[in-house]
Amino acid sequence: MVNQSKPVKKQIDFAPGLPWLNVERPLTADDMLGKVVILDFWTYGCINCIHVLADLKKLEDKYGHQLLVIGVHTPKFDNEKNLQTLKKIVIRYGVDHPVINDVNGLLASYYGMRAWPTRVLIDPKGEVLGKVVGEGRYTQIDDKISELLAQHEAVLNPSPIPVKLEREEDDTTLLSAPGKVAVNSNSIAISDSLNNRIIVTNHSGKIKHIVGSGTPGKQDGSFTDASFSSPQGVLFNNNHIYVADTGNHLLRLIDLDNDSVTTIAGNGSLERKRSGQFQANSIGMASPWALALLDDRLFIAMAGSHQIWVYNISSNQLSRFAGSGREGIQDGDVEQATFSQPSGLNIDHDWLYIADSEASAVRRIDLKNNLVETLLGTGLFDFGDRDGNLQSAKLQHVLGISVKDQTSIYLADTYNHKLKRIDLESSSVESLIGDGKPGFLSTVDGQLQLNEPGGLALYEDRLYITDTNNDRIVVYDIDSGEPRLLNIQPIQ
Repeated sequence: MVNQSKPVKKQIDFAPGLPWLNVERPLTADDMLGKVVILDFWTYGCINCIHVLADLKKLEDKYGHQLLVIGVHTPKFDNEKNLQTLKKIVIRYGVDHPVINDVNGLLASYYGMRAWPTRVLIDPKGEVLGKVVGEGRYTQIDDKISELLAQHEAVLNPSPIPVKLEREEDDTTLLSAPGKVAVNSNSIAISDSLNNRIIVTNHSGKIKHIVGSGTPGKQDGSFTDASFSSPQGVLFNNNHIYVADTGNHLLRLIDLDNDSVTTIAGNGSLERKRSGQFQANSIGMASPWALALLDDRLFIAMAGSHQIWVYNISSNQLSRFAGSGREGIQDGDVEQATFSQPSGLNIDHDWLYIADSEASAVRRIDLKNNLVETLLGTGLFDFGDRDGNLQSAKLQHVLGISVKDQTSIYLADTYNHKLKRIDLESSSVESLIGDGKPGFLSTVDGQLQLNEPGGLALYEDRLYITDTNNDRIVVYDIDSGEPRLLNIQPIQ
């Protein structure tokens, strides 16, 4: 915390017209008086910002109405300015404090926010005390809140603020924010992320298994007793399914023969190891998001530490494979290379392909020589929606990747709401589905639209797409170029 003892300025009122979520009415500076206030500057695509939400929840539970947390959503990407999408994100991550969408960065400028996430602390008299940048620092903030409450006991206002939590308008869909998908010769596995479970269907969409109770947790056991928390990556290996249990920071194994779930890596804590080799259950992980398998090595996109890790199936060892842990887009040797929240993986021959989301980039690793190279993308703040030559093309927070052969790479260009294809022979990229706008409806002018697609899986000539914000799976026929919806049928 900087400038704790010397107030730098007074709190200000919120600019009129800025949209709010989770409140009955827009808050004012008067609502903040008599409470310790944390302004949490975040943007919803930032995994480090998501990690902070857990700490804020603990503080809110501890201090009740003496503490007021206000999420100041300060979008990095153009797509993150959309209020309807932000509402879905607030519901998805269980945010139950007021959120203001500071689309033009007015509050960010006034309070000196320079990086995500940033928390600004304000005392009960409205004096700004300082800020904390980056995730973590729970104990430091907790201690300061206790100190301020004791210091300002005479002016505390324990009255609740007018909270009104957002709710899904349509909760009739079977899937809720599906994240990733995997396909083998007879089954489809879907990470039903907001429902905290894995759904397994046949190729026609008839449900074969529902894995997980639906209640957030980390329990092993039978399909009905086991629990997950916001799972993402899924991957078949014979009669097993590996699961990146993102919210729990775990790697799980579904045994389809014995109808059971076990934890095979991680200890349930959020931990960012820079390097090393460990017994798989002895350390924490950092938001594992996507998976890819080559022989005995299960590659893990560790979004929270900006790295690629490997789980060795035979030895039950977990080790850092690529990425220094710094956020960036540096190529070269795997140990010095940098990534930016890798969130999609796919292997073709001896190449590991990576959807590097925060850099809006497509990367790949030569697994024979352990070298990283960038195919598309140039930096953390260089994004857009531009097809054409790879050197000038732009993506926006790409999350999904699937490689058909040595020339065709399919992308879930998430924040552009598009399916795209890279042609390595012509060194170009083209859009296949989507018009660049979030398609909250099934079709626009007769054309199927997407809304933040997050995962891809290729089987024969069909590409399966998790249309995350539309709560559905889209199947794209590569030969005909025609998309259709997977008709998921509940167990009778």
